[in-house]
Amino acid sequence: MIKTLGFLALFFIIINCKAQFSFSGKVTDQEYKALPFVTVKISGPQNRVNYTQTDSLGFYTFKNLQAGKYSVVFSALNFKVINQLFTLIKDTTINVQLLGNPNTLADIQINAQKALIEKKIDRTVFNVENSISAIGTDALELLSKVPGVRVLNDKVSLVGKGEVNVMINDKLVPLSADELANYLKSIPSGTIAKIEVITNPPAKYDAQGNNGLINIVLKKATAEGFKGSVNMALTQANYITVSAGGNLNYRRNKITLSSNFNIRKGSIVPFEQSDVFYPTQTWNIVNKDRNFRTVPSGQIGIDYQATKKTVLGLSYNSGLTSFHSEENIKTTIYSKTGNLDSVLNSDANAKIRSHYHSANVYLKQALDSIGKQLTINGDWFKYSDDKNRFFNNTSYFQNGEIIPHSFAEYLSTSKQNIDFFTLKTDVDLPYKTFKLSFGTKLSFINNQSDLAFYKARNAVYELDPGQTNLFNYQENTQALYVNFGKTIKQWDFQVGLRGEYTQIDGLSVNEQNQNEYFRLFPTLYIIYRANDKSTFSVNYGRRINRPAYRKLNPFRWYSNQYAYTEGNPFLQPSYNDNIELSYTYNIYTTSLSFSKTTNGFNDVNFIDAATNTRAAQPVNFITGYHYQLSNAINFNIAKGWETINQFDVFYNASNSSIAQTLGSLNGFGAYFSTLNQFVFNPSKTILGEVSFWYQFPTVDGLNKNKKQYNLDLGIKTLLLHKKIQLAITASDILKTNRYRSSSLVNNIRQEYNNYYDSRQMRITLRYNFGNEKIKQQDRKPENEEERKRSN
Repeated sequence: MIKTLGFLALFFIIINCKAQFSFSGKVTDQEYKALPFVTVKISGPQNRVNYTQTDSLGFYTFKNLQAGKYSVVFSALNFKVINQLFTLIKDTTINVQLLGNPNTLADIQINAQKALIEKKIDRTVFNVENSISAIGTDALELLSKVPGVRVLNDKVSLVGKGEVNVMINDKLVPLSADELANYLKSIPSGTIAKIEVITNPPAKYDAQGNNGLINIVLKKATAEGFKGSVNMALTQANYITVSAGGNLNYRRNKITLSSNFNIRKGSIVPFEQSDVFYPTQTWNIVNKDRNFRTVPSGQIGIDYQATKKTVLGLSYNSGLTSFHSEENIKTTIYSKTGNLDSVLNSDANAKIRSHYHSANVYLKQALDSIGKQLTINGDWFKYSDDKNRFFNNTSYFQNGEIIPHSFAEYLSTSKQNIDFFTLKTDVDLPYKTFKLSFGTKLSFINNQSDLAFYKARNAVYELDPGQTNLFNYQENTQALYVNFGKTIKQWDFQVGLRGEYTQIDGLSVNEQNQNEYFRLFPTLYIIYRANDKSTFSVNYGRRINRPAYRKLNPFRWYSNQYAYTEGNPFLQPSYNDNIELSYTYNIYTTSLSFSKTTNGFNDVNFIDAATNTRAAQPVNFITGYHYQLSNAINFNIAKGWETINQFDVFYNASNSSIAQTLGSLNGFGAYFSTLNQFVFNPSKTILGEVSFWYQFPTVDGLNKNKKQYNLDLGIKTLLLHKKIQLAITASDILKTNRYRSSSLVNNIRQEYNNYYDSRQMRITLRYNFGNEKIKQQDRKPENEEERKRSN
């Protein structure tokens, strides 16, 4: 019996010794952020040594290891080395947190550069500082350089998915499309660190925005002492635009100060053309415009490290836009046989003065030394604008003579004030076996707008009471969220739930609209890492798209006596359900996504053939289905040549619930982009960039869009020990970035052909000065604020 037991024990020992196991895990920093490129060394039986590095998500894996005793060493630049001993008798996972080494690299200059495009679990990151095209422009134009993001007529959208909401430093900007465009134009690209495209945001973020979020992350000071830069840019389109600015940062011990100021002055010449095919007439409308814009903006902030575990921060931003335009709108009317019938001419000029103020105060309190923390943010955002548009109308017979009594002059005015307050609390609780986070958010929006319309009589503008309106709108939202994440060997799981309770109250021309509703928004992420090169993932999320408050105002805004825009006080939110499957192998990523839009709304140009009037009004009428196959590959074609490529194929199907439009419209679309960066010399001081994208004909809602493409070139040189940057860029070289579309309403076809003066040449000069020596700190304070849901 004893011999038998001894033999069995020996047998199992031999079997166990010959068995092969895996050893894996994840490496993070003290704030539980993934650390790539950490060297992992293991020494095992017979003194065998193996090495690997963590991938971009911080994961490492060793396979086919024999049972036995091992030692493992984790080492990375600027972090303390960790040594551990363990016995391998089964598949083993060890997750490690590296602590910063405050005594390392106190006097060494760091010039490490991140990849231009980074793929993360829930987002794609575009590192702005590494793009030549990002120099000397503004945030709106910079968004058009991000692969997969499109900017058409100053509206930001994702390829194949429609308009998207924009955040600044994790805070949603509560502005309509036109106001958002003006705000983004006031943010210089030199103040932006990175742009994050989040197609399916986790529960921590507001549920607002059917098609995901774009997060613009502004720069923070990281160097001891003084550091700053000055820059100047000259842009030539049809006319010249000049911009200049600079920033100055100071960091000493517990205090960090940051500031910047920028100004831009110039003009562009957009061109818009539309054709409306009435049953008995065809109207050709050509709008020739020159827009002048002066935009100063500035920012100041302070961070104070009160204790090792407590950080306080305060920041203030402000910007002003002074805009005026000179317009000529010519409407040529043809008979059914194609003969000239009459001409309507309108000369106009608009003056707009808008400004914003934004302030944030925050507290970040560490609850222990392993990552548990509490973050509290208070935000105030104020936006106001004052618009005046003067225009006249004159009608002519086909022989060129003025139609009697057709001349008229008008003035339309608009004043608006938006106040927005947010209070947000987040708690992060990472444990050894799981990570839990939860939080709450209170937001309050107050919008007041004053619209008026005047007609000139005897050189005096007289108010038209029937077209004068005061609109007051209030919206309050209370939100709670919880997020749970867990890693089991090669699997990552994350599930979240967000609840939002909203109350709205709108009052316009004695018409009041009140509503309140509560909605739940679940999210789910599952990731499987087959090995260090192969990753599978699936995610699901539900989103809401609340209409902008201007779309709820029933007041009519006339551009001429035949065309006006009005809001809809009964407009309801739309909802999206989004599912995405993706696979990444080394440098290649492919994903398949599906989204369904319920109760979707859009502006519809309702046309009355009897009076030839066009009334644009937002209506809930769309049920939409979107299928998309996306492919991306990043690699080095040759030494000094990196290429980033994307190819998307999508299918849109839209069903309408109103009789005036087509009952349904569906079709395929495709998008291709390539972004290439070049290093022309060994010292890496002469750099180049070539980017190209092509949008194939596609269906967008109930519109048909024609093809559109764009080519950009850029070259940059670094001088005086890389303190001076000189760049020359050319945008839309082929002048092909034109928006052309058609639609059918009331069986009346409309065609559009618009171009926004995007062919430009830009020369930029930047000089960096101050301390370039990086000092590692025990922790980096982060201003993780949220500016709120966009309405």
